[in-house]
Amino acid sequence: MSETTSAPGELPLAERVRLEALRYAARDEAPTYIAIMRTFTGEIAGLLSDQSAAEVAGRLGEQGFEIDTDTVDDRLSYLVEHGNLARSPREAEARSLREYLQNRARYQLTQRGEMVHRFVEELLGHTESAREVSTEMLGGILDGLLELGRLDDAAVASADPDELARAIGTVFAQFERLVSSTRDFYTYLSQVLVRYDLDRSEFQAFKTVLLDYLQRFVDEIGRHTPRLAEALSVVEPRVPALCARANSGARLLGVDGETARRAQGLDPGDWVGLHAWFVGGAGRDSDAAGVRRLATDAMRALLVNLRRIATGRREQSRYADLLTLAGWFAAADDDTAHALWASAFGLYSCRHLAFVADDDAEPVPPTASWWRTPSADVPVALRRHGARTIRGRAGRREDYAGAKAARVAERERAERRRAAALNEIAGNTGRLGTVRLSDDARGVLLELYARALVGRGRPLGPDDTAAVDVAEGGWRLAVRRTPGAGTTISSPAGRLELSDLTLAVEPDIEGSADRRETG
Repeated sequence: MSETTSAPGELPLAERVRLEALRYAARDEAPTYIAIMRTFTGEIAGLLSDQSAAEVAGRLGEQGFEIDTDTVDDRLSYLVEHGNLARSPREAEARSLREYLQNRARYQLTQRGEMVHRFVEELLGHTESAREVSTEMLGGILDGLLELGRLDDAAVASADPDELARAIGTVFAQFERLVSSTRDFYTYLSQVLVRYDLDRSEFQAFKTVLLDYLQRFVDEIGRHTPRLAEALSVVEPRVPALCARANSGARLLGVDGETARRAQGLDPGDWVGLHAWFVGGAGRDSDAAGVRRLATDAMRALLVNLRRIATGRREQSRYADLLTLAGWFAAADDDTAHALWASAFGLYSCRHLAFVADDDAEPVPPTASWWRTPSADVPVALRRHGARTIRGRAGRREDYAGAKAARVAERERAERRRAAALNEIAGNTGRLGTVRLSDDARGVLLELYARALVGRGRPLGPDDTAAVDVAEGGWRLAVRRTPGAGTTISSPAGRLELSDLTLAVEPDIEGSADRRETG
């Protein structure tokens, strides 16, 4: 992919480079960078001057910025890298080596840097207040178009280029003022109409101003638009000739030989926007008609607010509360601000309270860091909507009687099968040499065999015995190590051979005696 092309959704490289000029206004050191740019743009004389880092540091010191020259030089180099400034080609004059080292690099403002800083200053000075629409420009635009429409081909050919350029430029300057003020007015209007915290007095004042002013604005648009559209239809056939004659005077040429840009309206393509605003185009209505529709929408939104106030319905809006809270923060000292923050938002210093977790073996200690501990399980309603109340009715209690009965019956069947298996084993009294048992009896026998070995706690030696008592039958299973002799147990599930081990079913004499004494 070449440098001049970009993938869909990506800005071209040239545009990304231009946007780099905005970075200085969003950095942590933005106050310093803005103060430096003001030294180059604050006075008209600064536009054609160049300054060294020492001179800029001195001017910053007069404004209260205590910054050494090396730091200022770093800031200036950063602005050079991003296109706001450029290094001056003028050689520095120095009477000493020290003066040469301080003034060896000089900086001057670039066209891009001046434009960007002008936008930054405009943004910093912007206030969220209402701005009137410059409807007085409608009459000026109409007069200018009528004057241009009275020029025939001969008059255009003999007109003074500068006078003609002045007339066209005046029309478009007034048009630009009208469009920008209309955009600002409707932007402010939309911010007010979406507020739900207007009380009756605020609404009454706003309603009076809106109905009165907006109606006058719509009437002005409606009165001038037909005449402006008619005047445009007369002028537009001669637009190429008007622009050509206005551009025939002495023109400024850039260093690359191209003609410099002129004011809006001196290119035939600039008239398309004027036509779209007052006349419209194929498949679209005029912007003037759109402005009138927006006024109707504003009236409708105003009626919605009026209905809300009349019915006493209060939507959730904390606009006024947040503004009051912000005022308290602005007037508070550091300690009071911390206390106010804790009281308003309930956000105190970090503490991790221990509680009994689902796994009792792993409680979270109070000294554990929040970065390493698991996240709390927050209900969905609280996490997404901040609602602490439980919505909906309580669910019906589950009836587990059937499940309990099924588990009890299952346990009884298991006990009956175990009792039958024990009786089957007990029927083979004496030493079990080769015996055939059912699968249930074989499983119980292996369980008793394992319990006997575990109960002994150490390996069986020659002629040693390990036994486990079967309380349900009054007998015991004895396991003895008998080298050369073994036990074979067969069942439908398979055959088990125990080498050098013999199993025997013996009466539990000691257990029977203990039970008689207890009885």
